[in-house]
Amino acid sequence: MSPAGRIRLWIRDGAAGGEGAERLLDGPIVQVGRGSGNDVVLGDPRVSTLHGRLVLEGERVRFEDLGSTNGSAHVRGDERRPVPRGGAPGVLLAAGDELQLGDADRPSCLRLLEVLPAEPARAQAGELLAEATVVARRALGVAGGQTAAETLHRLLKLLLELRGEEDSLGLARRTLEFLLQALPQAARAQCILRDTSGRFASALCLDARPGGGPAPGVGGAPSQALMQQLARAREALLVEDVTALSGASRSLLAQPSRSLVLAPLVSGEELVGALQVGAGPQARFGERELDLVAVLAGQLSGALSTGRLIERLRDAESRLEGRCAYLQARLGQRPAGEEMIGRSPAMAALRGQIAAVAPSRTTVLVLGETGSGKELVARAIHESSPRAAGPFAAVNCSAIAAGLLESELFGHVRGAFTGAHQARQGLFEVAHGGTLLLDEVGDMPAELQPKLLRVLEEGALMPVGSSRARAVDVRVVAATHRDLERLSAEGRFRQDLLFRLNVFSLRVAPLRERPEDILPLAAHFLARFSAEHGRAHPGLTAQAAAALQSYAWPGNIRELRNELERACLLAPDGAALELGHLSERLGGGGLERSLQGSLKEVMERLEAMVVEAALARHGGNRTRCARALGISRQALVAKIARLGLGADGPDEGDG
Repeated sequence: MSPAGRIRLWIRDGAAGGEGAERLLDGPIVQVGRGSGNDVVLGDPRVSTLHGRLVLEGERVRFEDLGSTNGSAHVRGDERRPVPRGGAPGVLLAAGDELQLGDADRPSCLRLLEVLPAEPARAQAGELLAEATVVARRALGVAGGQTAAETLHRLLKLLLELRGEEDSLGLARRTLEFLLQALPQAARAQCILRDTSGRFASALCLDARPGGGPAPGVGGAPSQALMQQLARAREALLVEDVTALSGASRSLLAQPSRSLVLAPLVSGEELVGALQVGAGPQARFGERELDLVAVLAGQLSGALSTGRLIERLRDAESRLEGRCAYLQARLGQRPAGEEMIGRSPAMAALRGQIAAVAPSRTTVLVLGETGSGKELVARAIHESSPRAAGPFAAVNCSAIAAGLLESELFGHVRGAFTGAHQARQGLFEVAHGGTLLLDEVGDMPAELQPKLLRVLEEGALMPVGSSRARAVDVRVVAATHRDLERLSAEGRFRQDLLFRLNVFSLRVAPLRERPEDILPLAAHFLARFSAEHGRAHPGLTAQAAAALQSYAWPGNIRELRNELERACLLAPDGAALELGHLSERLGGGGLERSLQGSLKEVMERLEAMVVEAALARHGGNRTRCARALGISRQALVAKIARLGLGADGPDEGDG
């Protein structure tokens, strides 16, 4: 049956980028989407599986959005309007109108160029092949001729070998090699597969060299018209002479062989490719060759389907192994909200910000000094979000070499580099459906920053060694102690990546800015370590508590936690923690040695300890330090010089 007409479109895939290309499609209905069964297949992960359809109504074209997730827009000149979702009535398109599908930032685009009527001289591939040049068709799996005993023996051997082969291209190579041996007239054999854009391309081509065995050759571009006919009919095709086809396309006439046999490769209900065998210059194929290629295509289709299923199962297994590793590492962890100890105004404000941002999908940037609890904040965001049931993964970008960090984040395929004996899921795929913390993101190598930006913008990644993008659904929380704006100004951190990460920023205040949280945190750690080590410690003495509160804690909560664990091990079972159980920097341990000597020497040592602790607590600011000690700034400067402390910290004048 002749088509109602044809639609000429300019198409640009948002995932592939580039300048786009023209296509001529048969009406009356052209389906558009990410699924492989559509007439226009887009690799853009923001395009829905069945996004919409173009309906040819006489000389007019109507576009209907079939309830897509991210929507569609109709652009005419400078005017851009959303297309109603759910099918009819849709929008009418005029020549030059453009459709934008998916994301408004980098959409996939379809521009209507013209509508052409159906013409007998330019009929679709099925009508061309219905001429006398097509001498036979066979349904898949139906053998219509007898094969020689030797060929049958080799065929049975091949089928046994296919059962033990796992590599898809390895399966195809064995099949093509057999065809070149079994068919004396064959000059070349090709395996054609559908690529990520939905078009068919030569994946493997073998030439039969005179006097020698099969050798790799360069295959010509497959005829898209023939492939469309295979997609519709799902039958093997025999073309006696391609040059005799009226209205044959350039790609069809460019085939190196005049006589061709094609048989479809099917996985489930999807056409994934074809076997194509071309005869020599003077040779012609017949029904016997058609039957043999059809039978082998049927067997190869089954093997490919099994191979694809095995690959998906291995990917799933790898993903589960990665998730299990992270879950096991977090067994016994208390909810992050319970770990966020503190009653200071800074902590109250932080809890409010977490509650505000957690329910959204927004990327969060957590700022704070080393040891201040940035990962705990990221966990609290995850556990308070709709993704709480999904995985939470974390990676320290400064702790892994650049070459390994790319594989850690994006994964790799087998053989991607030395030692890559099997494929491995990256943390983005491990965290699919959950949250990924990029700790110390300011230390991420420059060569990885554009790859991270692509994942954040497109929701798709490219494993190391792979040419196929994989869609991921991950919420990213980044954390750093560095000044990213300064790094960006210095050219060490991409400005566009900074803008993408810094959508919602949280600042975790250092411990010295919230001294009222020190004793509650100390009590929390004391109870935990007492239980872990099986030792009873009823609390802190007044001197120990005062020492904890007077210290500046440059290592923040991590340093406090380590200090309490050490003290719990030093203190006798059943005894409270005393000043002597603390480290020397807090006034413990070496206190008795500090009291030895003359009164003047002891007083100078104690005075130096007090001044040094005050300077650390106030970040080296002598004006604020003097005010806290109850002396003048000039007196403090004199003490610093006399005691030889050499304060190098910031001096903000009298501010």
